[in-house]
Amino acid sequence: MYKTSLLATTLCAVLAAPAFANMDTHSSTSDNNGFYIGGAINKTELGSDDASGSADATGFGIYGGYQFNDWFGLESNFFAADVGEDGLDVVAGALTFTPTFTARFNETFSVFAKVGIASMAVVVDGYGEDFTASGFGFTYGIGLNAAITENLNLRLSYDMSKGDLDIDEYGYIDDIDTEIEQLALGLHYQF
Repeated sequence: MYKTSLLATTLCAVLAAPAFANMDTHSSTSDNNGFYIGGAINKTELGSDDASGSADATGFGIYGGYQFNDWFGLESNFFAADVGEDGLDVVAGALTFTPTFTARFNETFSVFAKVGIASMAVVVDGYGEDFTASGFGFTYGIGLNAAITENLNLRLSYDMSKGDLDIDEYGYIDDIDTEIEQLALGLHYQF
């Protein structure tokens, strides 16, 4: 996932470079405030300090929020993917709540950063195992947003959610230190 994160950061920098060159110092004439909702396709990776290796898969997500002004908003994001192998379903996902901080370069491009809380879960089913690990943690992320039209926006984002997940079914395991990463390409509608 480190290579994926590096690729996402490089892609954000390359896409943002023209925006920096044409940075508009005046207020934007388009309205970026209000509610927005969208969906995303993502690459999700599940890892843990308590286990060697990690697993990843393509998944889906939905997100939405409210942009109060040009630089501040609140967002909720739900994403999940089945990172298991043949015969073993391992669904990893998170529901996050974050304030977002946005820097606008011009009417088209902006970057954002966010940090907040995450409700995380990993559901395992197969090979005679059937349990759920869940808990709360923290999340952070960055992204690049491109306004395609006045209301339609395309964005590339990276999110990391970390937390200790409890397994109720197994009393001998206290918690699992878990990381769920997401690299997502999303499309949303700004109302």
